[in-house]
This record gives sequence, structure tokens and C-alpha cells, in this order.
Amino acid sequence: MKTIKKRLLLYPVLFIIALVVFYIYTPALNIQSQEFRFYLILFTLAVMGIEFLVDGQYFYRKKLKYGALFLPIILVIGIAVGNLFNSVIFRSTDYADLIKVEEKSFQQDFPSMDESSIPLMDRDTAQRLGDRRIGSISELVSQFVPADSYTQINIDNDPYRVTPLQYASFIRWLNNRSEGIPNYLKVDMVTGEVEVEDLEENIKYSDSEMLNHNVKRHLRFKYPTKLFEDPDFEVDDEGHPYYIATTYENVFWFTQLEPTGLIVLDAVTGETEEYTLETMPTWVDRVYSAELILQQLNYRGQYSGGFFNAYFGKQGVNRTTDGYNYIPMNDDVYLYTGVTSVNNDASNIGFYLVNTRTKATEFYPVTSADEISAMDSAEGALQQMRFESTFPLLISLNDRPYYISSLKDDSGLVRSYALVDAQDYQKVITSDTVDGLITQLNGKDSVTDSDNAEEDIVEVVDENLNEVSGQVENISQAVVAGNTIYYFMIDGSIYKADITLDDALPFVEEGQVIEGEANEDNEFKMIILD
Repeated sequence: MKTIKKRLLLYPVLFIIALVVFYIYTPALNIQSQEFRFYLILFTLAVMGIEFLVDGQYFYRKKLKYGALFLPIILVIGIAVGNLFNSVIFRSTDYADLIKVEEKSFQQDFPSMDESSIPLMDRDTAQRLGDRRIGSISELVSQFVPADSYTQINIDNDPYRVTPLQYASFIRWLNNRSEGIPNYLKVDMVTGEVEVEDLEENIKYSDSEMLNHNVKRHLRFKYPTKLFEDPDFEVDDEGHPYYIATTYENVFWFTQLEPTGLIVLDAVTGETEEYTLETMPTWVDRVYSAELILQQLNYRGQYSGGFFNAYFGKQGVNRTTDGYNYIPMNDDVYLYTGVTSVNNDASNIGFYLVNTRTKATEFYPVTSADEISAMDSAEGALQQMRFESTFPLLISLNDRPYYISSLKDDSGLVRSYALVDAQDYQKVITSDTVDGLITQLNGKDSVTDSDNAEEDIVEVVDENLNEVSGQVENISQAVVAGNTIYYFMIDGSIYKADITLDDALPFVEEGQVIEGEANEDNEFKMIILD
């Protein structure tokens, strides 16, 4: 009788705790879910603990004590053994085949990119710009802050990062939860312009909701057995907000998740729609995460020749470089990353482009410097400014690969841009604008040569020149495409002068007064040294 009373007391408590844990962590009710397996083991151990506490002598007398103890142990061992035989040790080539790669020629097949739409604002810069924009709107900053997501997507083939606002605190959630979230941010990845998008109907389902309107919890209750991770915030081409949850299944026993489809959640109404990978909407840009893509690319690079070759022979073994970026092309988002040998020799043997919506993967075998070397070279071109380079994009200019990156100051804002020849990373061009980079490059590359010509013909383009006069606050120099360029800081602005303007440029000192005329890119076209 006493044991029955104890059970009637303890089991309801256990079930309440189990429900609370499930409500908070929302594991999928699916044996393929690692979180659910862990949840089951904990629950089994809790039941055993109650039974031992209620009537430990009964377990001992009936010789069930050790059998009960072995039950979760056997379960764990069974899963572990299954995972071992489905690991890369025994199935290395299967792991290498998870991603299919098509090799292409850079000169013939690399997609062209509009030079005026190159996205050079990285996530960190977008976040700083978004925080600053919200900070200037008093009625919003007191109640909301931007979420950290800043998902990069395409809207009508233009690159943006988008993020919803979220409640600034628990109290702000209590005050505003009935009305919802009125805005999301859209950051132009080319210009850095931040738009605070007003919604006709407020966002009622988001990551910052506390109860049933929390995105992950709402999806879990509607799809209790589906495997999915944290949904991504996206907007369609009309600007309507959604959350995209990629669904998965394990392809090797209980290991290696692989996307099977997606669930689209309307952030305003909470309505959901499930799609396969073949039927999903074309405006969805992020189905395959960067982490999954990089993992599978590295499986391919490491295990294509088998497990033992990966660690002993190492013939043809390679890996992705330490970083990646996103390139918008053909109204899709592509993940870019370099490919290098396992010897860490600071050079690339090629690079990958992977469509984040379809996982279509292209490999371009181009021997080049790695991205870190290009970043160092870009920073060295303006060494005196102590700028920090963002992880570069790889683009094609004049059928040649170039790295292009932003140079940021200590506050994280973009102050300049750099173009680095990927195959000769000592050749660097810097400018205050992307157009300035392209203009300089085309100027260097546009050489007219004729066997019968007695002189070169140079086309002079009219420019709007501004008068410049002031003391040199700082000075440095760099070699750009074989020419020595001098960089001057005058009244807080950076100016550039080619050595061909004046032979006395190497002797300019700080504090000396300089006069002249400079174009919109702060390049001296005429200079007078006092």
C-alpha cells in the first residue's frame, strides 16, 4: 500500500517534469533524433530511480536489479555499435559521395557578375549598420532590438541581409506580444543602406516569442516527428516575412543528417506549408546550411580515396580553406570557399561554388594564393591605416580570377576596398569605391600595342577634379601593379598619388603642405609640393 502511494506521488511529478523539459527543448519524437534518444535515456533512468526508491528490495529479490541497470546500457551500446559500423572508418567512400561535384573551366564557365552589385558588406558590418539604424528610431529602440540572424538572400536578384526585430526584454515582450513585431531590417549588401520595413500586419511568430508563438515550438507541435534545426528568417520577393525550416533524415544509421525538404512558416499568420526539395518555392534561398556544405566538401576531399588513404597515403587529399563567403548569381545564393592541400602551404588548388538552395556544386581548378594571403596583402596595401580585410569574394575580371574585399576600420565600418590578383597576390589595387577598383584595373590592363605604331594613343576622360590643400598627417607607400603609389592622410581623408606625378614624392614628410587636384576617388591628377 505504501509503495502504491509513493508511485502515485512520484510518477505524476516525473511526467510533469518530462513535459516541461519537452516544452522547453522540443526534441523531435523520432528515434533518429539524438536529442530524443538522450531524452528517452534520461526518462528511463528516472523511472528506474523511482522504482529503486519505492521498493529496492523487490528489485533485489526478483533479481531484476542488474537487468534494469543494463537496459539503458544495452541501448547505448547498440546505438554506438551501429554508428561505428556506419562511420567513415567503414563507409568512407559513401561519405565522400554525399555531395556531387562538377568540374568546370574558370575562363569558360565561371558565371559573370555585375560589377555594380558585388556584395562587400559582411555580416558583422550589416549588424553594426542595423544596430545603428534602429538606435536612431526612438519609438523602436525602446521596445525592440534587431535579431542576430541577418540571413543573406536575394530579392529580385539583388543581395540583401534581412533580420527581424525582437523584443528587447521579457518586460517588452509582455507589453507588445499582443500586437507583435512591426518591422524587419533589410540591409543592402552593395551600398550598406538599411531599410526598416514596415509591415501591413505585424510578425506574430518569431524566435523571440516565449510561448506557443515561438517559431521552433510552433513547428514542433505541428510536426512532432520531423527533424529540423533552427529555422532561417527570409522574405519573399514581395517582402513578406517567413521562417524556413529545412527537414532532415539520417542517411547512415543514426548519423549524418541530410535535407529531405522544408517547411515554410508564415511569420504573420503562423500558417505552414511543407515542400519537397523538388517543389519548394523559387524565392527560398537557404536550404543547405554552410556548416553542412563545408562538412560534405571536406568528406569528399578527405575520403574520396578511402579511409586509409586519408590518413596514411594522402594521395589527392584536400580540404576547404578557413573561411567562406556568399556570392549572388542567377537569383540564387552561392557559397564560395577555396580548396587547398592538407599541407597548409598558403595556396589554393581551386575553389567551390555551391548553390545553397539546391546543393549543385561546381569546382574550378585554379591555382592561386589562399584567401588569408590575399587578406594580408590587401591590409598591407594600406598598412599605415591599420585596416582589417573581410573574407574576400572571388570574381572574374578580364577572364582572370581576382579577390575583392572590404577594408574596415577599428569601428567595423568599411573605409576602402581592395582588389587582389588571385594568381599574383602581390598585385593589389585599393580604392574608396568598387567602381574605382574596376576603373584602375581596366586602366592598367587596357594597353594598346601595334607592331607598326609609332606612338601609343591614350584616350583622355574628362573628370571632375577638386582642389586639395593641406598638411600631410601621415604617409605610406605600396606597389600596385608594378607602380609605386603614395598614400597621404590630409584633414582626415586618404589621398593617393602615382610616382609618375612628381619625382620628389619619395621625399615628402609629415607636416609638409601639399596642393593639387584630385578626382572623386581621391586620386591626385596634379600635385604641387611646397
